[in-house]
Formats: sequence, structure tokens, C-alpha cells
Amino acid sequence: MISMNRAPHTTSEDTRHRPLLVPLTSVILGIAMFLTAWLAAEAPGIGSAMLLIMLIYASIMRFGQRFESIQLLSHDQPLDERHGLIQLRALAIAYVAVLTVALAGFFWEITQGEPGAFTLLCFIGGATQILATVILRRQL
Repeated sequence: MISMNRAPHTTSEDTRHRPLLVPLTSVILGIAMFLTAWLAAEAPGIGSAMLLIMLIYASIMRFGQRFESIQLLSHDQPLDERHGLIQLRALAIAYVAVLTVALAGFFWEITQGEPGAFTLLCFIGGATQILATVILRRQL
């Protein structure tokens, strides 16, 4: 029986140009970060550092495609259940890391008496978690 929820595997013609999408996007974002930091904040050093980080990421994503771990980062359709589980666990770990930093920043803002960006991040994260749980509970 064929599952209707899975996207069909793409052909080699479809995937031939896909490895360039993420690296090119990374380079464009790096250039945008550099220009923003340089022109708006007059901080070309910070902009150069951000551009360098994005260039390194683009290089890893472009030239590391022969490694399974790098292929998983490109967010293509999982090849099997194991790849989907790896992505799910990696996403959960990243969420916990961001949540930990956001909560620490939230408590710092509260001690300073000025709620700010971390308070907003905690609100968005919590609200999204609750909403996603309700929606996914009804769908599954």
C-alpha cells in the first residue's frame, strides 16, 4: 500500500541543482548581514564576521554533500524513518538550547525591570508550543 503522506522521491534531474540553493541563499544572507552592519550600524567588523560565518556555512553545505550528516542539514525529504528521527531530535535539542538562552535572558530582563526581546521570544515560544500541541493532538 502506498502512503499518501510521503512526497515522492525526486529524480536526479530535480536534485542536480538543489545542492546550490542553500549555499547561494547563505551567501546572499551573509552579504545582506555585512551591508546592514556596515551601512546601518557602522560596524563593518561585525558585518565581516557575520559574512565569514555564512561563507563557512555555505562551503560546508556545498562541498559536504557526500556526508550523510550534511545531507540531513539540507532539509530534503528524509530517506527513511531514521533520518526523520534524527531531524526531529536535532530540532528538539536546538529548541531546548534556544529556550534555555531565552529564559535566562528573560530572567535577566526581569531583574533589570525592563522586559524586552527575550520576554517576547519566551512568549512566542510558549504560545507556539501550546498551539502546535493542540493542533497536532487533533490531527494525530
